[in-house]
Amino acid sequence: DSFEGWLALMKEWVPLSFKIAKAQAHAYVFCDIDNFHLLRDMMREAGWYVFRTPFTVHKLNSGRVPLPDRGPRRVTEWILYAIKGDKPVTHIYPDLIACQGDPATFHGAQKPVSLYQALLQRSVKPGDRVFDGFAGTGPIFEAAHTYKCTAVGIEMEKAAYGLCLKRLESIRAQESGDLLGDL
Repeated sequence: DSFEGWLALMKEWVPLSFKIAKAQAHAYVFCDIDNFHLLRDMMREAGWYVFRTPFTVHKLNSGRVPLPDRGPRRVTEWILYAIKGDKPVTHIYPDLIACQGDPATFHGAQKPVSLYQALLQRSVKPGDRVFDGFAGTGPIFEAAHTYKCTAVGIEMEKAAYGLCLKRLESIRAQESGDLLGDL
């Protein structure tokens, strides 16, 4: 994504994120470290309270190599954490999250289910609803299912949307006891 494309998207998405969130909510927004301060200011202007530093994700078995002939392998990502209202956390966890990548990675920016589980465990209770406006391959669905939450996701890329559907079919098959549902 270009910076200009990202900025145009965030100018639309950030105010909408505040409008659609419940009166008490948490937001976890993946962002490039170069754009963290700009995104932080945009989120604050929209009404969110933003934690002053990003969470750091350490991808233990994956990563990207933007400069293959010069290195290094990038194994970190950053997440802006924001609060609407006075929603408490479920427990105090560190701002460093270590996670394994999912075995069938679709692309370098794909987020593992375990990462979404680590984020949701901080914020949700059974019966809560969660929203992912950039659902990608759908890790939010498996993570939300783990915590007995309802997840809503939006994805515009057809291939990723297809993988979201497969995840949902797999969850439904597990719920119905159909052990062959994944085949």
